[in-house]
Amino acid sequence: MRDPARFLILMPFGIGDAAAIGLSAIDQIVKNDPAAQGKIDIVCNELQANLFTYDPRINEILFVTGLLFPTPDAKTWIKGIMLPPEARRLKQVLRSRNYEGIFPGNSTPIFYRGLRANIIKASLPELFQAFLLLRTGADIPIGKITRQAINAYFGNTLPEPGIDEAIPLYVHPRHLRKAVATIEGIKEQSGISGERCRILLIAPDASSIITRPPANLLAEGVSAALRMRPDLLVYILPGYTDTAAAGTLYNMLAPRFEQRIFLMPSEPRPSLADLAMLIDQADVFITGDTGTMHLAVTTRKLSIEENEQVCPRNMKNTIAIFGGTNPGLHGYSKQTITVGRGRKEQRSLAPGVFKEAYPCTRRNFFDHIAPQQLTEAIIALLQSSEAKARRCK
Repeated sequence: MRDPARFLILMPFGIGDAAAIGLSAIDQIVKNDPAAQGKIDIVCNELQANLFTYDPRINEILFVTGLLFPTPDAKTWIKGIMLPPEARRLKQVLRSRNYEGIFPGNSTPIFYRGLRANIIKASLPELFQAFLLLRTGADIPIGKITRQAINAYFGNTLPEPGIDEAIPLYVHPRHLRKAVATIEGIKEQSGISGERCRILLIAPDASSIITRPPANLLAEGVSAALRMRPDLLVYILPGYTDTAAAGTLYNMLAPRFEQRIFLMPSEPRPSLADLAMLIDQADVFITGDTGTMHLAVTTRKLSIEENEQVCPRNMKNTIAIFGGTNPGLHGYSKQTITVGRGRKEQRSLAPGVFKEAYPCTRRNFFDHIAPQQLTEAIIALLQSSEAKARRCK
């Protein structure tokens, strides 16, 4: 019989937060207490579970529906006061496990009350101080805030977390093999020599117009890069919030760049591990402030070492385009090229910190960005990766 878990992490409601906050929390707990390896339970929804399935630090994954707990959307806050039956049943199960510490990925105080465990949380004065610093343009990523809270729980014996701490993500080798096969298939279809091909992967969708880059910005910026680099191919990921986003971008690009633009089918929906490894194998990745951005900055690790010649690339190959949300909190200034920093809305509580609280209108939160900025970022990443490859030969 295996030892019982000592710690519990309840995942935030979103994919991106599960990566940025959840994976950071797991990593920092084990850094503080190496004996916690393999003794951490996770509560998450089915889609998020793919991030933790092959993680040796995890003891057990407990599944819940994606709508069990409240989110930043005020319409869901009643769930934090009047717990649904599923939440009440889960509370009893967790209480019986006698965890040493619980990291709350959502704001449901009534749920946590009575679990008979220490709650690992950031102090309100520290959070307020962080918000004031964010208004000045400082970089205080949400993963760093998470790590600080965990360090405080353990008595602050470790050094202050950096803003570029590695976020380990364990995947099975088959996800890597699938990504490699997908990239090779695109190169073969293009007719361009595989040795010379470069793959630009684009995630055109996000959960909100506050974070979703306009199709014309993407199309104009990418078109200029395609004209400058005849060896560049584009692979467009499907959208699931704005289901038309991917098709719109494809239709803007495909007529002008025959056999160089490819669109990933929306079904079957790729797993998060599949997406992480596809991003890993691309030469350049473009995304807004959304879940794929947080997947892109993880450090991919194979759960099983099968073939030393095929391994994750873990390149810093991401261009993150920011509209209304704060790149100092939600972004990664050391791991990505950030385009769009400095818009005034980014410094406010909404939409800068909580985009869900902003009264959305059909406005363009990206009109401060020129397509040329995107083009320059693409070319810079290509040149940088090629220079690194030449030095390694």
